[in-house]
Amino acid sequence: MNTPPDEQRPRKRLSNRTLTILTWLVALLTLGAGVGWLVYSYFVDLEVPYFAIPLVLCVPVIVAVAFRNMWD
Repeated sequence: MNTPPDEQRPRKRLSNRTLTILTWLVALLTLGAGVGWLVYSYFVDLEVPYFAIPLVLCVPVIVAVAFRNMWD
C-alpha cells in the first residue's frame, strides 16, 4: 500500500463556520479575562490602570487573528 508520508499528506481543515465560532469564542474569552483583570485591579488597588483600557480592547482582536491564522 502506497501511502504518502505525513509531510505530503494534506492537512484536514475545519469548516469556515467552525473556525468563525472558535475565533469569536477565543476573542470573547480573552476580552473577558482582560475585563476581569481590570475589575479585579480596581477592587484590589482601588484605582483603574487607564493605560490598560485600550490594551484590553485591542488584545482580543490580535489573539483572534493569530488563532485564525493558525488554521490557514
